[in-house]
Amino acid sequence: MSLVLNIPQERELRRLIDYERATCSVEGELVYRCAFPFRPDDELQTELIERGALATKTEGRRGTIVVITSEGYSYFLEKARAERERVRREKRDARLMAFAAVLGAACVVVGFLLGRFVA
Repeated sequence: MSLVLNIPQERELRRLIDYERATCSVEGELVYRCAFPFRPDDELQTELIERGALATKTEGRRGTIVVITSEGYSYFLEKARAERERVRREKRDARLMAFAAVLGAACVVVGFLLGRFVA
């Protein structure tokens, strides 16, 4: 995931995406992309533009506007995918450790039995 955001930036991006879905979609399908007013005094908006989640565009009659980039749209999907992958790795590691513990216990029992009956 190339886009790294802090919690306030995530909240702002989520708010913009939710607003766009609520106002620019029909039956869950995005019909058109929203354009938000460019506010250079808004720190969060500036940070999101610098990170690449938002982009500025200059339009003739409206001046400079802000739109959500493809990285901005995919940020939460990528974050969820990375979390699922992390959980999968943790479960795999736990299974490997449990298998190693069982195998180690079996080796101790076999060694004990061999030492008891062979000697």
